[in-house]
Amino acid sequence: MSETTLTAEAYATGLLNKDLPTEVSRLRLLEQTYDPGTFALLEKLDIDPSWQCLELGAGAGSVAYWLADRVPYGGVVAADLDPRFIDADHSPQLSVRRMDLNEEDFAPGSFDLVHARAVFMHLPRREEVLQRAVSWLRPGGRLVLEDVYFLPAEDSPYPEWRQAQRAWLTALAAQGIDLAWARRTPSRFAAAGLESVGVAVTPGGLGIDAVQDELLRIRLLQSGHSLVDAGLLTEAQIDRARTLVAHVPAPDVSTFLYSSWGRRPTADRAVGPGPRDIA
Repeated sequence: MSETTLTAEAYATGLLNKDLPTEVSRLRLLEQTYDPGTFALLEKLDIDPSWQCLELGAGAGSVAYWLADRVPYGGVVAADLDPRFIDADHSPQLSVRRMDLNEEDFAPGSFDLVHARAVFMHLPRREEVLQRAVSWLRPGGRLVLEDVYFLPAEDSPYPEWRQAQRAWLTALAAQGIDLAWARRTPSRFAAAGLESVGVAVTPGGLGIDAVQDELLRIRLLQSGHSLVDAGLLTEAQIDRARTLVAHVPAPDVSTFLYSSWGRRPTADRAVGPGPRDIA
């Protein structure tokens, strides 16, 4: 069985599969947490109404909808391994595509903007897909990737959260997720020939805000039984972690969302490092 097949099966049956009754809630909480920063970042691109955009791993669709509303003379492809939560009727500019990034492709120069959030960290051949994503850009097109970097569970000041986070990270790694990929993304952009490479970082974790606490509560609810079945946690440890989420005394940052961007050079400009702006 191939690595790609194993990855696809992990997302059909694993901790983040869309048959789980809480998965759509988890995705929408992720949108509430990260959409404001993503939209602010994309706003700085001065999106032209005629742009062709690609949203990879579109999830529950919020970023694809936002882009579609800004390209009345262009289009947005919302691609996902399982696009069941995306409303294809949101906009005439929106098209939904069921797609396995590990296997499928687009024609070179198809898009002015390619964006993905919490996607590339899951891909077994992420370096290869990154190179293909760069090729999908037109000259001057932008690539924006956002992925989560996980801090070591042992750094948490709360013993009950160290246990829960350690179990969660162990299970994610076993599912094939690269917990440190996000930190390497800017350097990989430069190596792929993009210019004007930059990065912004958004903290996440316990006690940051009410939405993130609810996201962590849903995560414990959704993954708890699997973690117990795998021998990574006990029910008592999960209960203690839930209590902490409900009454955390002070914030505990456990993740950073790395938002990285770069631009494909125009035909008359040599590849090389440029100013660290997003324009």
